[in-house]
Amino acid sequence: MNRLEKKVAVITGGGGGLGRIYARRLAAEGADVAAWDLNGPGAEETARVVSETGRRGLGLRVDVTDEGEVMAAAKRSFETFGRIDILINNAGIVRDVPPVPIENITLAQWNQIIGVNLTGAFLASKAVVPYMKRSGRGKIINVSSGTALHGGLIRLDYICSKAGVIGLTRALAVMLGPDWINVNVIAPGPVPYTLRDLDKGAKPDEAEAKFPQELLYAGRQLKRDIQPSDIDGLVAFLASPESDMITGQLITIDGGRVFVG
Repeated sequence: MNRLEKKVAVITGGGGGLGRIYARRLAAEGADVAAWDLNGPGAEETARVVSETGRRGLGLRVDVTDEGEVMAAAKRSFETFGRIDILINNAGIVRDVPPVPIENITLAQWNQIIGVNLTGAFLASKAVVPYMKRSGRGKIINVSSGTALHGGLIRLDYICSKAGVIGLTRALAVMLGPDWINVNVIAPGPVPYTLRDLDKGAKPDEAEAKFPQELLYAGRQLKRDIQPSDIDGLVAFLASPESDMITGQLITIDGGRVFVG
């Protein structure tokens, strides 16, 4: 029996990239999957990919910064599957990978990145927790970034949003522990491939690289590229009963660039 048999997962940002990779992995482990994404056709394609594994998929166009849309999507997902057991807060945006001076960042840009990366995780969690409580347990997996831990060579609004996700995780872990809802956060380093190529079945060594190697490997103890397969197994573990006594934890996937604890 698969370890996620009879479980239902919601994945924000599930319309492509790592979101689709997580959906495929959780479906392979036995879960039905609802993919939420601002890109509606992408979410529907993820649902189709899930159905190819023999599991049920649902693709919904959802703006995670819109509370009404998020609440409606949670209701639709529950009505479709009859339960919600797992939430992966994967939706996120970043612009202009090189750092930008603080005086050049507009309030509108700040609000947009905080809105998607942090407020979106808050709203999705708020929407699904009541359904998890009906089942007597649940798993929330938030996606932060290694940049939240080492500062990184990237925009400060993105770094701040991902640091906020770590704080949200710890607060929710304390709040939801009595309800047997585990809340953990992963902090991957950069995956240096064009994820749309991976969506189409390309192997990492066939996909276009996005970052220079000297930037990727700086401070890393294990000097190779981070691949999606390094991340989706951890997500599946945190979604499974094998992690039932793990909550409030930050786990890095960065080849040993940052040591936590």
